[in-house]
Amino acid sequence: MTAIILDRALRACCDTFLHGHGPITPRLWMERMLAMPEIDLAGDEYNAGPGIDLLQGQVADLLGKPSALFFHKAVVGQQAVLFAHRERTGRRLVAVHPKSHIAVDESDAVERLSDIRLVRIGPDDAPFTLADLQGVKEPLATVVVELPLRNAGFRAPAWEELVAISTWCRGQGIAFHLDGARLWETQPFYGRSLADIAALADSLYVSLYKGLGAPGGALIAGETAFLDMLKPWRSRMGGNLYTAFPYVLGGLYGLRHFLPRMAGYHTYATALAEALSTRDAPWAADRVMCNSFRLVWPVSASALAAALERTAREQGVWCFGRIIPLPVRDHCFTEMVVGEATLAHGVDTLADRFAALLASARG
Repeated sequence: MTAIILDRALRACCDTFLHGHGPITPRLWMERMLAMPEIDLAGDEYNAGPGIDLLQGQVADLLGKPSALFFHKAVVGQQAVLFAHRERTGRRLVAVHPKSHIAVDESDAVERLSDIRLVRIGPDDAPFTLADLQGVKEPLATVVVELPLRNAGFRAPAWEELVAISTWCRGQGIAFHLDGARLWETQPFYGRSLADIAALADSLYVSLYKGLGAPGGALIAGETAFLDMLKPWRSRMGGNLYTAFPYVLGGLYGLRHFLPRMAGYHTYATALAEALSTRDAPWAADRVMCNSFRLVWPVSASALAAALERTAREQGVWCFGRIIPLPVRDHCFTEMVVGEATLAHGVDTLADRFAALLASARG
């Protein structure tokens, strides 16, 4: 279904934000960077420099991996991983979920740029299981699990299932890669250290710009020899930026200021979902498995969009910018992402506001 995107010019007129960290303007990014001690480090050039070294070292340490490698974009980083495993194994099949980033959000990039073929497994609305994986009879080069599966409602496999998939892959000689776009945000749900989660995988990707709030950027973590195989692919796909210091400094800022607060974001998200269940309000579609979840609204997407626009215009409050219709008549959903802006509001206050927004949408 086609999403409705609200006018961002309307967001610029608001002074109260309920979603994520709120808008991060270029001025705010620059102010954060200028206040960081790393601002005086020598600049990076073509993915080399003390700032990038520091960022890669910190992420490798957090994930318990020997090395981490900076990429300006996750699409490039994860394709490099798949290309390297294709070279290493001679196999071209990669198991992914049909709603994963790699399968639906990258314009078929990996299959158009190589002879790699994606094997889409699992139900449409939940992560795939070991049983689904064992049903694939062709030899696989790589298995990719996205944590959490954003397009299925930010859902993550149970820890036992994740361990079972990892164990099976290693027994079969198949590389196991974690698409950890929101790994920082999912760690509190598992209640295990980042290193414990990362230890299940041969390689994994983490984002700098989602929960960590950087202007962009990503890292791939894994064995040093394997990451060395990715460097030529990074160059081939235009990843050797002359300088990436805004991404690097933004990532270091996020690790220092936002990462320690991820457990609090998850706790708030869980409490908000519970508070909404006691009201005539939108409801959480699934168990909350990170700082984000789907809110289901029993009104049409157009009616909710009109109510959101009125709230922004008349009250200066920005709630959501994207509404997705559901196949059920007069139902739609938004994505609730808890961040610094959200924590400025009490859970009950926010639940009451969403209940009022639903009433407004109903007219």
